Amino acid sequence: MDSKNNYKAEDFLSDRVPEDQQKFISDSERELAHEIKATVKAAGREKIPELEAAQLWERIEEQTAARSKIYNWKKFLQAAAALLFVLGIGVWQYEKNTPTHRLLDFAAQNVSKKNAGGGKRSLQQHTPGLESAVNEEENIITANDFNTLVVGNAQRSVIKLPDGTKVWLNSGSRLIYPVAFSGDKREVYLEGEAYFDVTHDKEHPFFVHADKMDIKVLGTEFYVSSNTDSTDNYAVLVHGSIAFSTGNWLNKVERKLVPGQRINYDLKANKLSISEVKTGEFQSWKDGFVNVNSEPLDVIVQRVARYYNIAISTQGLDLSDEKFTGPLYFQRSADDVLNILCEGTPYIYNGVERRLELKKR
Repeated sequence: MDSKNNYKAEDFLSDRVPEDQQKFISDSERELAHEIKATVKAAGREKIPELEAAQLWERIEEQTAARSKIYNWKKFLQAAAALLFVLGIGVWQYEKNTPTHRLLDFAAQNVSKKNAGGGKRSLQQHTPGLESAVNEEENIITANDFNTLVVGNAQRSVIKLPDGTKVWLNSGSRLIYPVAFSGDKREVYLEGEAYFDVTHDKEHPFFVHADKMDIKVLGTEFYVSSNTDSTDNYAVLVHGSIAFSTGNWLNKVERKLVPGQRINYDLKANKLSISEVKTGEFQSWKDGFVNVNSEPLDVIVQRVARYYNIAISTQGLDLSDEKFTGPLYFQRSADDVLNILCEGTPYIYNGVERRLELKKR
């Protein structure tokens, strides 16, 4: 064997070659080592372009083929693994500083804190049409270039984002968004329920990130329900179009919706399903009422519970014979709404223990 082949590229990279022995490194091994070293250095600064990555792959394959009698498959796989590791470092270094990563990282640190502190606090004014539906003002917390709007239980809120997009949030919801949108995307993070009326901007698509799901739009109206304690989150498209996706780049699944469709995501089964729905309920929801059509009292009670984000017990009572048709208004407190519903029925609402009971005879 030629003495020039005593040392390999990995020896050179690991500084295992004495200075007086470096002349025994073959030219091909030396060139390969320099290429890998340059790639590692570049990985810390930016994402490796696809063309450059392909060329490096080709280079390794050429070197492997040229030394087929020396290199076995184990060596080739080691080189391939090293390259993937290098590329992974480059992608990670690149993506960790993107607006998307910063938003999701900020959300991960703050989304579970129901009363997040720190930062500047400013009071958000309510839209006149919703004042009667909201009992107290909510705080917007500003920190690290992001605003966090937390809507308390039995409250609702509407807010206009920096780009003009309007968002109606249900009780117990949280919205995180940048103080000012920048870059080529507009991105927010949602926990809870919200109705979006997105300002159209073809050059800057709008993204809603939530628990294990993402929604991409250009300009449209849609409803999203994403709760950390729910196993069935969903989105409903009212106008325009949206692209709903879940998973990462290795197992990403994406579905496009047309108006009148609802997409459900079963977190336990990791399964998506699409169905047709009437969007009127979701449009009127943001205005503080929903239309019901011959719905039993037990179903309506659960509507009220979801709307106000509270738990209401029916104690196993059979409420199916009590049915209602018409608009169900949520302009008052949950107690008032339930008391009105129970009028003329054999039931009363116990607001202290939040449960329905039979009237005493």
